[in-house]
Amino acid sequence: MTDQENNNNISSNPFAALFGSLADAKQFAAIQKEQLKQQSGNFSMFERIVTVNDLHFLTDELPASPDDSDNSVSESLDEFDYSVAEISRSFRSQQEICEQLNINHMIQRIFLITLDNSDPSLKSGNGIPSRCVYLEEMAVDLEDQDWLDMNNVEQVPFFHSLHVPSVKINPGNHLINMTSSTTLNLSADRDAGERHSFCYLYSCFQRAKEEITKVPENLLPFAVQCRNLTVSNTRTVLLTPEIYVDQNIHEQLVDLMVEATLGGHFEGVAEFLDEVIGALILDEEVRTFPEVMIPVFDILLGRIKDLELCQILLYAYLDILLYFTKQKDMAKVFVDYIQPKDPSNGQMYQKTLLGVILNISCLLKTPGVIENHGYFLNPSRSSPQEIKVQEANIHQVELFPAQSPALNSHFPHQGIS
Repeated sequence: MTDQENNNNISSNPFAALFGSLADAKQFAAIQKEQLKQQSGNFSMFERIVTVNDLHFLTDELPASPDDSDNSVSESLDEFDYSVAEISRSFRSQQEICEQLNINHMIQRIFLITLDNSDPSLKSGNGIPSRCVYLEEMAVDLEDQDWLDMNNVEQVPFFHSLHVPSVKINPGNHLINMTSSTTLNLSADRDAGERHSFCYLYSCFQRAKEEITKVPENLLPFAVQCRNLTVSNTRTVLLTPEIYVDQNIHEQLVDLMVEATLGGHFEGVAEFLDEVIGALILDEEVRTFPEVMIPVFDILLGRIKDLELCQILLYAYLDILLYFTKQKDMAKVFVDYIQPKDPSNGQMYQKTLLGVILNISCLLKTPGVIENHGYFLNPSRSSPQEIKVQEANIHQVELFPAQSPALNSHFPHQGIS
């Protein structure tokens, strides 16, 4: 057999792809051939493909010789079978390869990241998202590995936060097409290009929940692991927000809750936060739970103090506070937070989060007509016309309006007292 024919035989073997190069495959075949020569003595040999458990290996055939005894042939075949078994154990089975491929696709769907930046036209497009963030640095660290597994996916949120901010500047390097479809998909761009780490992790949590309901049984543990990973990484984000440069993690949390409240899907966010809070309570080594959550109350205080009763946004913040006061761990932080710095000074209560809410006037602010609700300051000095205008702008509004449907579904047996 010529060298060219030998190369063609090896290169056409589908399992030659398991080697780094054709030269490596040829070297492996040569080693196996030499070992079999030593085992078979003076037997004549020639190349063939041996199939064992659906795996193909380059090896040599041992033809029968009339001069050898049946016993010696049997021993040689036993040794040959043992050698093939050793080779087969050195490769991953076809089932394991298929499972790893499915895990990789599932991770891509949940976290919208990839190590594969190959030509989209070469991919099947089945079971993979249309857009992903290409983790170039991780790919380099993993020596051009183009699939994700559970061993390296734990670093995904951190790598995502490092790459996504530059997507807008140079999308070709990071946010990539995974399929050959040319249809504009704005939602896929938005989801994969999410720049806010907290919102990104919440979206991953929701996608992982969906995967749990769809994946086959053999992938279920990995889907659950991805779901738990989003919770543990959210805990890390809240414990160490300083590593996420140019991001205000606590504002992202508040904004996510406001959006969910106004959008009528607060139940999903509440489920996510319940698990994150539970994880934070179990790990207070870096920061205590109150230290993590007090910035959230600071943000709410700063936003609520300038609102009026007629503004819908106020009631979104009140819904958020209702959730916090019904969540036992958050309620403890809230009770401590609303304590005035100087309990002997009554006016200090007005500056607390609860005091700011109770201090909201029922009078509208009307620049040029009613400044800062001055009706109760000097009523005797106001003209009858000013008094009539102010009276016309008095609105009787419940301080705590009817609980939102989202909160009712999260706390079905608890009403507002």
